[in-house]
Amino acid sequence: MDRHILTIEKAVLSDLPRIVEFVVRWLESQGLDQYSFPLETAVDEASTNVIKYAYHGEAGFFRISCELQGHEIVVIISDRGKPFDPNSVPLPDVDTDLENRKVGGLGIYMMKKMMDGVRYDFDLKEGNRLEMRKTTVGPGGC
Repeated sequence: MDRHILTIEKAVLSDLPRIVEFVVRWLESQGLDQYSFPLETAVDEASTNVIKYAYHGEAGFFRISCELQGHEIVVIISDRGKPFDPNSVPLPDVDTDLENRKVGGLGIYMMKKMMDGVRYDFDLKEGNRLEMRKTTVGPGGC
């Protein structure tokens, strides 16, 4: 398994295009272009949350890795910011009219909807670890 890693020692919001582009280029190199939209959406949401909330908008350590494990695309985002479990956020009421909905939570909802698996872990030494999985049709997405 060939894992591709991008590490940014002091990530800020302006690094988001670089982070998403890293994932898109990796998908292209693997012949998995058809998974770009869900991966871009999930990675953008997760990365934005890390930079905005784990570090309160300040620069902070950020690492993302991509690899293919059998028929699954595995993306892992690691940071050393404030712990936050996206699974602790209740799912938004998407059936309520827009003007009556509570603000927030839609990004995490979309991330969970677009990925086949989302798992969060926290370790005092290593920090936050978010693992997202997307099942492919077969080798190389075929």
